[in-house]
Amino acid sequence: MFVVLASALIGYVYGQDVSCEYQGGPNNKYSLNLTSIFGWRLEYKSPHGFDYIYTPCFNNEQCVQDNARYYANSVQYKIGSNECYHYLSVDRHQQPTYFYGGASWLFQYTDGQLCDVTQQPRDLNVWMLCDENFDEGAFVADVVEDTPCSYSMQIRTPLACVPESKHHANCQWKATSSENTTVYLDLSSENGNYYRGGVSTNGYEIFYSPCQNGLHCYQQFGQQQVMSIAENMVTHTCEQQLSEWQEGRVEPIFHDSNPDEIHWSFHYWLSQKCLDGTPGEQTIRWYCDENAVNSTVKNATYDGNCRWEINMLSQEACPSSTMYSEHQGLVMDMKELYQKVKQHKLQN
Repeated sequence: MFVVLASALIGYVYGQDVSCEYQGGPNNKYSLNLTSIFGWRLEYKSPHGFDYIYTPCFNNEQCVQDNARYYANSVQYKIGSNECYHYLSVDRHQQPTYFYGGASWLFQYTDGQLCDVTQQPRDLNVWMLCDENFDEGAFVADVVEDTPCSYSMQIRTPLACVPESKHHANCQWKATSSENTTVYLDLSSENGNYYRGGVSTNGYEIFYSPCQNGLHCYQQFGQQQVMSIAENMVTHTCEQQLSEWQEGRVEPIFHDSNPDEIHWSFHYWLSQKCLDGTPGEQTIRWYCDENAVNSTVKNATYDGNCRWEINMLSQEACPSSTMYSEHQGLVMDMKELYQKVKQHKLQN
């Protein structure tokens, strides 16, 4: 059950300079602007007898403990009581982390009220999830106490959504699997890396710079840079300009019909024709390899008819990779989190 309580918009609270805009994602190119919900009190009534309140961007909640008055951005009440039971976190302008796999932003707070079980401050993880089913606002969808005095809160809001074009430009895509689930490919960490394939039977070697036009083909186009090139290993000169990074507009196709060869394939039409005037094309595949510590080239080929291929092995191509569902052991999916909490209680 959720309730949204909007209070008056305040620009300066308890001596705080209030900021509701945050940056994150690859190279901090994504923005989270919570200004429109500044001053809101987001409330969640737990089925376990607690009422949780969260105030984005600032410490608007008062909690009196042992004759001391604390100001916090999240508090816990016992349902039916007007007295604060615990304060869970304090806003100190913490910067969130953006997760493409869950289309969410994570705020981590580690300075709540001292826990009498662990003798450590309470901590709260606030997941702000992209929800395009409504146009504005936000609501608390769930709160769970993972372990004693450690809480996770899920807030759904369209404010957490990043435009799809920005995802693609930052080397991030999603697709639908054969089981009708959403799967993700995040290659943003590959920007700045360079790969070279083995020499083909034709004497060519393919070079590849994911997510950027990072390679020159001086002999063909001078200073112009592209994403992939083919060098003649006899003359040691660039002979063919291959695919170009087009700000992610070329979307990959997800293949999972064969569980042993799960992969994503990108198909590029080349701007430079082959010597016989044939329009060229290049296919770049990213294969799932759970054991790959670093991405590597599986092979690179040329069929002689102006069709080039390079095949990569990477954990990033695996839909089951925890990089799309966890952060430092923190689970994004609340259903999965409930299962972990249940297992933890059974074990203890």
